[in-house]
Amino acid sequence: MDLRFLVISLGGTIALAVKDGRAVATEDAARFLERVSLPEAKIDWSTQQFLSKDSVDITLGDLARLCLFIHSKSENFDGFIITTGTDSLEEVAYFLHEAFGNRLNIILTGAMRPPYSKDFDGTINFDFAATTCLSNSGKTKGVFLAMSGQVIAAINVVKNSSSRLDSFKPIYDNSFDRPPVADITHGRAEENLFSDVSAFDDINIPIITVSVGSKLNPGMFKDIDGCVLSCPGAFSLPEAMIPVLQNGAAHLPVVLASRCAHNEPIADDIYPGYLDRLESFGFLVRDYAGLSPQQSRLKLVFEILKSRSENGLPSEYVSV
Repeated sequence: MDLRFLVISLGGTIALAVKDGRAVATEDAARFLERVSLPEAKIDWSTQQFLSKDSVDITLGDLARLCLFIHSKSENFDGFIITTGTDSLEEVAYFLHEAFGNRLNIILTGAMRPPYSKDFDGTINFDFAATTCLSNSGKTKGVFLAMSGQVIAAINVVKNSSSRLDSFKPIYDNSFDRPPVADITHGRAEENLFSDVSAFDDINIPIITVSVGSKLNPGMFKDIDGCVLSCPGAFSLPEAMIPVLQNGAAHLPVVLASRCAHNEPIADDIYPGYLDRLESFGFLVRDYAGLSPQQSRLKLVFEILKSRSENGLPSEYVSV
């Protein structure tokens, strides 16, 4: 029996074309599929042009609708290959990881150079993604990035260059070194969180960078649903920030994430009682340790919407 794979295009550099003197994401998935070298196997390919966007213009609502679409097709396909822009690829990947965990065979890929560039890398990356999807079929399930000859789990990928062809790297060389907080097997799709896609469009969770000498406005908690602090080191906070954040944490979830690529919760060993003190103020720390600020934000989105769903609260309710 032939394997059935669905190629879903979201746009991005891999699908750029020059129109009226500017680069826009216009190329459709079917046309792209015609020019790649597909694996030598009996595969029934289907394509879906889901979006044609620069990846920084993708919204949480777009991703929620993508999850609904994939979920609706999950019984009909053995694997999904998603092409998207590289500016937000690791966020798209983590969102899909939160949604599906290890239930489906989902491979993401993209390009660092556009099709009209002499060193366009989209074709070879798609070939590699197709081979990876075929290899994972019936065996390894989960959300993975396949680019530049590397297969990286969605929970373990970081973009460390804005221009290199091999921009994406694993955060942890050995997945066993990574804190287990991000491990998801069932996926959020089973929590009925996608019944109201508008909730994903409406939720507002900013990431605030903590830097030397930075200050917080007490009015920052107005019109947001929560926030993530991108902290230096081991979730470090200036003492002057704590009262402002503590007042906010009394009404909204405040997550502390480290801006370091490796952010294991070692503060307990080096600074005894430090994480306990932070959590005593109402800040969320340990449940998000090991996640980047961007991943923490996406996890918080799901946690807030899950809480509202379980408690029967309207989408505009702003507390958890």
